[in-house]
Amino acid sequence: MPQSFEILGLMSGSSLDGLDLAWCRFYRTSEETPFSYEIMAAECRPFPQSLKDKLAHCREMTAIQLIEAEVEFLGFSAAAIKDLCKATGHFPLAVASHGHTVFHDPSAGYSVQIGNGGILSGLCGLPVVCDFRTLDVGLGGQGAPLVPGAEAELFSEYDACLNLGGICNISFPKGANARGFDIGPCNQLLNFVSLRMGFEYDSGGRFAASGNLIPELLHALDAVPYYKLPFPKSLSNESVAEIWLPLLQPWMENPCDVLHTLCQHIATKIADALQLGGRLLVSGGGAFNSFLMEQLSKKLGAAWQIELGDEKLSGFKEALCFAWLGLKRLLEEENVPASVTGARQNSVSGALYGANPLLKKP
Repeated sequence: MPQSFEILGLMSGSSLDGLDLAWCRFYRTSEETPFSYEIMAAECRPFPQSLKDKLAHCREMTAIQLIEAEVEFLGFSAAAIKDLCKATGHFPLAVASHGHTVFHDPSAGYSVQIGNGGILSGLCGLPVVCDFRTLDVGLGGQGAPLVPGAEAELFSEYDACLNLGGICNISFPKGANARGFDIGPCNQLLNFVSLRMGFEYDSGGRFAASGNLIPELLHALDAVPYYKLPFPKSLSNESVAEIWLPLLQPWMENPCDVLHTLCQHIATKIADALQLGGRLLVSGGGAFNSFLMEQLSKKLGAAWQIELGDEKLSGFKEALCFAWLGLKRLLEEENVPASVTGARQNSVSGALYGANPLLKKP
């Protein structure tokens, strides 16, 4: 019998542009066939400045301050869920929440996201699936990136899927085993420079386009050791703050030049990660940076056909993928492939709070 499920995916990324909500319908003809999807409704709910400031500085907080920030984040998330349910006139089966990453160091055995699923479930009145990373870390994996499993099922017609978020990641959906890894920082760096200019982000990449290349900075960025690490590999916000941001500081008197150089650098590292050629699906906030996309197109040449998809897909693909992760957890089907994370085995990841709406009753 055909199967159809509606899940609300939540994503809060390191670029801090807001909470992405994607109301998704997944359907398949049988349990043996892959899912197709439809994004039925989507919105990005901007964080109020007070909450945004707290999320940006979670790593420096005391334990009680972090808990207080989490409570505020949960209240904001629950209100956004309720508003979207009211606007659509009905409720999803469950909410699948990424939470907000504070610490991530799988080599030390931990990955921490705030966004307690039990409290969120109580606040919004819906089952919540969250904490998708820690089981994989316990199995010896990176706990990231998490979207390649979803992309392998939902976007198998593409040769590669590129997400230009706070951190840039790539996956290769085709083949027997899903593959993917974090390439390096993207919007975290671009937004850091833009904020120094008084703007949330470089709209359309117009400031970057007006700048000039800084060869010394480009050389320093290209030489960061992370890029030479073999995969599986993932990148933490702490590493971006400790390694990449200090490289920018000596040049910040010329922010447009820094943005220009960063776009060149990011495009180069993406091109380095892509071999052969084919169809490339690009999503995330960076997909709307025209200058970055121009540089990427130049670096890739004619070998790759770059596709952006529609506005919903470009802006909400990660929230869609987390909705898929949540659905697979409810179905008790594997959702995190070891071929991506380096774990000892595939896993059914995610903690469920509230009753499983798909649990078969006698």
